[in-house]
Amino acid sequence: MKFFIGFILFNFMMSSQGFNDKRILVLTAKEMTSEVTEQLDRLQKNSLEVQKYRLAVFTLINGKVKAIINSSDKSLEFVTKNKDDFTETSTLTLYLIGLDQGLKNTFKGLENPQQIFKQIDNMPMRQAEIRRNRE
Repeated sequence: MKFFIGFILFNFMMSSQGFNDKRILVLTAKEMTSEVTEQLDRLQKNSLEVQKYRLAVFTLINGKVKAIINSSDKSLEFVTKNKDDFTETSTLTLYLIGLDQGLKNTFKGLENPQQIFKQIDNMPMRQAEIRRNRE
């Protein structure tokens, strides 16, 4: 019964406008550099984990949003609507957004995908997912 109530509450929270259906990683830069390409390659090589973590990956380069891995209409809408919040600089910057639409971390330069996943594992909603999956 606790599981059922928790499931209903979780689905209600996810359907409200204040929550994303996926965690979001936005890679920003003023132009497509070798560093951006390398980061995308690293994430593509871990695409199964990207899906497991419900992570949608986008680029924001020269003001244009592009869905790269595991996106949804809702996550694309969120990134497009909030693209002015993500600064495009000459170096690669990654913005990690939680299901609650809050900025969880900003990474400068290339980042190991495992570090990103570790950061996600420390998020409260991810902790709840892990506990639910153990039951």
